[in-house]
Amino acid sequence: MKKMSRCAAALLALLLLSSCAPSAGGERITILYVGNSFVYTGNVPKQVRVLAKLYGVDSAYKSITKGGGSLSDTMDAAMKAMGKKQFTYVVMQDYGTRPGSGEFFADVKALCDKAHATGATPVLYSPAWVNIDAVPDRERQRAYTDAYLEAAALNDALLVNAGDAWVYAYDAIKGLDLYQPNDYHANDAGAYLTACVFAGTLLDLHVQDVTKKNRYCGELAIPLGQAAWEFVKER
Repeated sequence: MKKMSRCAAALLALLLLSSCAPSAGGERITILYVGNSFVYTGNVPKQVRVLAKLYGVDSAYKSITKGGGSLSDTMDAAMKAMGKKQFTYVVMQDYGTRPGSGEFFADVKALCDKAHATGATPVLYSPAWVNIDAVPDRERQRAYTDAYLEAAALNDALLVNAGDAWVYAYDAIKGLDLYQPNDYHANDAGAYLTACVFAGTLLDLHVQDVTKKNRYCGELAIPLGQAAWEFVKER
């Protein structure tokens, strides 16, 4: 069953991406981010908005986050926000040890149901949560991502698969380091890569073309954008 669910999630993501990606000059894209420090570290939402602006896409965002929090901790505030305003996308990211648990699937379902009811597209955000000596732990990351894939398939949601994109980037860029010294959160390059995956997945922006004026502006901006876009295209 899980293999079928994962395949369905991948197919669903492709179908929804082809039908939902906005074009430059269209209506304003509004995104609600619900999560914890993996959303606000490096200010991923603002970086996504800056990337969108570079491509002529008008966007705005609202973040509901709690450091070390789970979707249960931000549930009430997220529900209230969706009740007051219609968003284009509702992004949700859970505490690192919960994906795959009953609580994870229940909270994702509740938020996805509310998003669908308000006309928003629910989006699951799977970050790079685990590592060994500042390199993604591929086995644990695979299990972590699989939980998000299954939840996305069950709830007709898109997946922003930043975790696997990090693994892809480590293979593509020699000597890459995307973690802060605490070996837990993203550094500036890691947050930028995550923002590029968001921009490529949700907004269909060809982020490999971004060379300047992005919020990161580091020497790895071009290769990171290229890795993000190659990953999004392949998946």
